[in-house]
Amino acid sequence: MKRSLLPLATAMVILPSGVSLADWPQWRGPTRNGVAAADVKLPDTLSEEAPPKKVWESEAIPSDHDGGHGSVAVAGGKVYVSVVWHRDEPTEVRMIDSRAMSNLDFRGTDALGAELVAQMEQERENLGRRLRGAALDAWAEEWMKSHLDPKTQLSLGSWVVGRFKQGKAAIPIKVYDQLKTVGSREFANQAEMEAWVNEQGFDPAIAKRIIDAVPSTKKLANDVVLCLDADTGKTLWRFETPGFPSGRGSSSTPAVVDGKVFAALSEHLYAIDTASGKELWRAKLSKKGPASSPLVVGDKVYLQQNALTAYDVATGKEWWQNKDANGSNPSPAVWNDGKRDLILCNGTKSFVGVDAATGETLWTTDGGGDSTPSISGDLAVIVSNKDGKNLIAYRLKPDGSGPEQVWSRDFLARRYGASPILFEGHVYHLGSERHLCVNLANGETAWDRPASSSISSPLLADGKLFIYENRGGFINMIKASPADYESLGRAKVGALYCASPAISGKRLYFRTAGNVTAFEFP
Repeated sequence: MKRSLLPLATAMVILPSGVSLADWPQWRGPTRNGVAAADVKLPDTLSEEAPPKKVWESEAIPSDHDGGHGSVAVAGGKVYVSVVWHRDEPTEVRMIDSRAMSNLDFRGTDALGAELVAQMEQERENLGRRLRGAALDAWAEEWMKSHLDPKTQLSLGSWVVGRFKQGKAAIPIKVYDQLKTVGSREFANQAEMEAWVNEQGFDPAIAKRIIDAVPSTKKLANDVVLCLDADTGKTLWRFETPGFPSGRGSSSTPAVVDGKVFAALSEHLYAIDTASGKELWRAKLSKKGPASSPLVVGDKVYLQQNALTAYDVATGKEWWQNKDANGSNPSPAVWNDGKRDLILCNGTKSFVGVDAATGETLWTTDGGGDSTPSISGDLAVIVSNKDGKNLIAYRLKPDGSGPEQVWSRDFLARRYGASPILFEGHVYHLGSERHLCVNLANGETAWDRPASSSISSPLLADGKLFIYENRGGFINMIKASPADYESLGRAKVGALYCASPAISGKRLYFRTAGNVTAFEFP
């Protein structure tokens, strides 16, 4: 019988062979809702003075631009991580590409509009000599707040202020525009690139900054899946094959089912034997380097890669694509209506329900964004980037018709990527720069406070929520109760902040900037 990883609230869980409820075998855990199913007793408090014990660190593993932000899966005494493993190699060719533009502090300015950009540049270039130090800081902050709407302040505010502080030393926007015209051009060597820069008539200091920002190396990459011993962190096997340098966007978490690990990497979805690390099959992706994490239901593997795509578990054959469920950052979830499985997806601009067997779109409704839907019974909750509807609860219908919106909440945030947790009749959203608890039935607020949690998704174990803060520097343990917001303490862990933690038994497993680390509670 084919096995699946289905939410506890929607169907009887049939666990993959060799995997227990104590495992964390896929993105968001055994039931894909961020909740640890095992009945484990954890400490009632955390502290920086007495943190969980670090029990091991793995071999070096790159992250961010060189290895993405994918999270780990834990199954059958093993820890799995999939990485598009980048490396730099010397090259004669020079490109003023995205890496160079990032080195030059480039930001897209479409949200500002041409008129405001022109005004900003004019005022920056004509700042009075007497406007310096604290006076300049105050003026720049006031200008930013009076000219940028609240949403744009979050995404570009600090950059705009920084440009005013640099004054005439800032790279003019018109220079960025010139550089973008050659973003795909390959200069044969350093001399050819420097000649082009010097021909543009840039200020000499600006020209030097541009030349210095262009890398003398090119990015190459391999697709890598590592299998680690969950007890020791020792590498048990390493699957490696040539890949494509897809950057930090490749941030997928593998899924482990029935002796196979499914991993979405730079250009392929792979099925790998968990015992030997041998490749069983690979399927070509239509989107390079997705962050979406595979979902296994029955005899199919589902992945969002600009279209929700269904692959055969046994062979990798592509069964169908659904372009309504687009996007490559969000990950799908599954709901069973009593008759059939529906794949629920946050697309780029909508929330979509798809027949798992046929790929037919059953409905689309308000939503869209990077988070994974959370499901409890016939209620689904999504975090959305839609203006005015950033947390939405829907009642799902068994007849395949569109869901009924129960309530929605709006809040302003830079990012809406964290996935919520549903627990004992309440929704916990620990992300988007806030810690928020609302009633699942009616959306009423239990508590809401600002927090330094952004894009990572929390987990829940033993009635306690665990979430990264301060860009992964700390993990905060919060009581999962609507009665009052109560932090039970936090510990310094140094995690990779865009990834999310996993738990198995009394051990926390997570990516850091340079490896996988395991901590153990007493």
